[in-house]
Amino acid sequence: MKIAVIHESQKVTEASKELLQEIKSQGHSAYYIRPSKLNVIISKKGEEINYAGRNFTLDGALIRNVGSITTTEQLVKRFNSLKALRHIGITTMNSPESIALARDKYASLLELSKNGIPVPETAMVEDPKEAMLLTQRWGEVVIKPLIGSLGLGSVKVSDPDIAYRVSKSILSVNQPVYVQKYIKKPDRDIRVFVVGDEVIGSIFRFANGSWKTNVAQGAVAQVVTLSAELKEIGLKVIKAMKMDYAGIDVVEDTEGKDYKVLEVNASPLWHGFKSATGIDPARFIVKHLLEKIKK
Repeated sequence: MKIAVIHESQKVTEASKELLQEIKSQGHSAYYIRPSKLNVIISKKGEEINYAGRNFTLDGALIRNVGSITTTEQLVKRFNSLKALRHIGITTMNSPESIALARDKYASLLELSKNGIPVPETAMVEDPKEAMLLTQRWGEVVIKPLIGSLGLGSVKVSDPDIAYRVSKSILSVNQPVYVQKYIKKPDRDIRVFVVGDEVIGSIFRFANGSWKTNVAQGAVAQVVTLSAELKEIGLKVIKAMKMDYAGIDVVEDTEGKDYKVLEVNASPLWHGFKSATGIDPARFIVKHLLEKIKK
């Protein structure tokens, strides 16, 4: 079979490299595709997949990243090309729709909340005064970009005036402001890794001199045995988001005495997870894709 890993980067990332290697180890042809060079042409023969000027065929695709998109038109083009792959009959993971949902932090939390999954109090605003009022109401908040990853651009504030200034800065580049009540927790969060209907593993991510617990920001990963409750949350999240696999970030709320889902990653990185657990997510992800293709 012909399987593609789709990622908008000139340099093949570590995770994409591992997926390509796993595809080859299973005896299949592996291709690395950039969404910016992927076109689906509507022709007299039907839809044709064209990449960098050449037509080709695929059986399946693992969509990892659509790139840093600067215009609505660019977003529409790339997602339409990915959706067209499925219309042609190519199995895609995750689906373009679930990737778009996870890309929007607010929309994904809204979907989880609708499905009874606990999430922090969160708002999207376009007025710095509203961010200031929310800070007064919640006491301590996290302000961050609507679209982003690795903890970059996130700021924790308790001063309403600072919340006003941070929000005004974000709004100056025509971006809405994502304001979330800060959850008081131990100096760690939990990354739950789910593939299909299986929680393949989980880690604590301990903050290293910062309130942020992203491994990319210096957090230290440590394997953890999940409770039945956390496993249930992980599987509920996958179902609510209509995903095939995900990295789910969960915190232990010391005030509410429960768990809350902070974020769902449709294209999770796993260097820290793999180092701590010895589990190779690429093997599970490729296996799940091949099973879906055969169905």
